Amino acid sequence: MPTVPIVDAHMHLWDTGSHAWYPGLARFVDAGKPEIARNFLLADFDRGVGEVEVGGLVHVSATTAPQAYLDETRWVDGIAETDPRPFAIVGAVDARLPRAEMLDHLEQQARTERFRGVRVFEGLAPNTPAAETIASWLQERDGVFDLVAKPEEILDWIDFLAGYPQLRVVLEHLGFPQGRSSEKRAVWHNAVSLAAKETQWLCKLSGFGLICPDLAWPTLEYWLESSVSLWGWRRLMFASNMPVDSMAGTYTELVSAIDHIVGTDATDQEAEFFYSTNAIDTYRLG
Repeated sequence: MPTVPIVDAHMHLWDTGSHAWYPGLARFVDAGKPEIARNFLLADFDRGVGEVEVGGLVHVSATTAPQAYLDETRWVDGIAETDPRPFAIVGAVDARLPRAEMLDHLEQQARTERFRGVRVFEGLAPNTPAAETIASWLQERDGVFDLVAKPEEILDWIDFLAGYPQLRVVLEHLGFPQGRSSEKRAVWHNAVSLAAKETQWLCKLSGFGLICPDLAWPTLEYWLESSVSLWGWRRLMFASNMPVDSMAGTYTELVSAIDHIVGTDATDQEAEFFYSTNAIDTYRLG
């Protein structure tokens, strides 16, 4: 297990019993995973990490109700007030809004001290007025753009974001591989190879539960070895995507599989970069 405290660069909290902000979680119920849609609060997260020492958190918005991210950002900030760990918030914004309203929503969230940037999970394409508005606003404020991009979209995002050279970009969930077949792997590998080579982006080593049946080392080996080879330890960051990735296994199973390659490939300094420093620097958790 890691010898340094982990900063988890991508986790979610939700109280579906009290807040109707997450209608998108119904897809987990339909898929036979109703436990994912149950309440998941900070106490639940801490129980799940077991003996792993988590010393910092980055909460990423998962709201799917219209503009619910405004309330969620305030709610999460209130939770963070009760926790001694460094805590950053990645909010969201509705890319369908008129520009003035979109900017107002970004500014509202930015009033929260822990707010660090946004992700748009659906409905945002590069080379659009909405993407220009979000990228410009984030670059001007040294914010983080948590990029949701599937392999077939990555080239267009590379071209578009080249126009924002000072923008902090973090590619989510390995670049969302779309399957485990040799063909799907090749498409993913070609896309993220280009991103790693042509950009200064960082990448979250996360999202395994979205594509893998379990979180054991043999199952994750290809994705882990490929990602480390492409990005290097200075541009990867640990992220659990819990509770979503619990579809495939537990927090400790995830960390154990990842630490297998950290322990054999990374120096002590590289391990610290991956497990904490990269996230601390990117999301200004220091």
